[in-house]
Amino acid sequence: MADVPAFATPYMDPAHVACAVAIADGLERNAAITHGYHDLSEAVAAILGRDNANWLTFGKWASAEARASIAGQTVPWPLRHLIGHQVSESVARGNAAIFGDIAPPFIAFVSTYLDSVARQPGAVDLAVRRRALLGHPSIDRTDDMRLAFNAYADAVELLAAGNPDPRRLAERIFVGNVAVAAHEQAMADPFIHAAIPGTWLTAVVATSQMRLLLPERELALDRDVPPPEYLAGAMFPEVLCDLTDPDAAALAKRFGQDVGSASLSDAPDWEDFTERMGFIFTLFRAYQCDLALHGMPPGIPDVPWLTGCPRAGVSRSAAGRGPSGT
Repeated sequence: MADVPAFATPYMDPAHVACAVAIADGLERNAAITHGYHDLSEAVAAILGRDNANWLTFGKWASAEARASIAGQTVPWPLRHLIGHQVSESVARGNAAIFGDIAPPFIAFVSTYLDSVARQPGAVDLAVRRRALLGHPSIDRTDDMRLAFNAYADAVELLAAGNPDPRRLAERIFVGNVAVAAHEQAMADPFIHAAIPGTWLTAVVATSQMRLLLPERELALDRDVPPPEYLAGAMFPEVLCDLTDPDAAALAKRFGQDVGSASLSDAPDWEDFTERMGFIFTLFRAYQCDLALHGMPPGIPDVPWLTGCPRAGVSRSAAGRGPSGT
């Protein structure tokens, strides 16, 4: 693993995460959460590299998109007086609950491995670290979380060994990303159901209005994931074209995805867990190597340090937003 600049962010302190999710104002809380996703994404990238986005990298773009719902901008105006508040509150509560749940295992991952970037630990040291990480209570609680962080630990060990196979490395990070998403989406279910009230038809109509803004384009969630512009016509990056990893193939089967195309990735009913995960599986696979994802989403205001929250001995100007300064 190559040397990287030292990384510091107060979001490495679980107490700061708790302060962020406790902010009363939904939009201010969302800004703090989105900055937290960005900072922790950069910390994970300091270990796993920037060639492959990690789950947090995608998470900050989803959190930025949630901001529009929290602001009441996604409900068609004739319905805003009927369900606008319900949608806003449900999305805001889900945004906070998911960050509060997902940040601690990534904090544990970074705490376990960040010094290994410079130290080049041996196999015994890495095995000890892996056992400690997988035994962490925020990880050793669901099959998906154990699968995810076992895959991320594999990626660390591939990097530590030197000159890793780019395909093998990308696939293990991809497995980690999708498995975290499966855990997170299961947790999100009640918030999604609350945000999309009514019948199946209501859910389909609501999904038809949903979008996800990425650096290069806006994606409709009820349509198949299109070929990314950054790949100049290809559907998937070369390192993820042929999924040879057994865990990746099992996840594709679990979420009803064709490993050879994106033709089954549309999610016409966002309330349906399997449909959501099919879209997310293919989205992650298509965009994992898009370096533009590492930037901060537009429209997210900076936030002052929260009163009474730990600062981890640094200011935002000192910490920056990770080694890239994005």
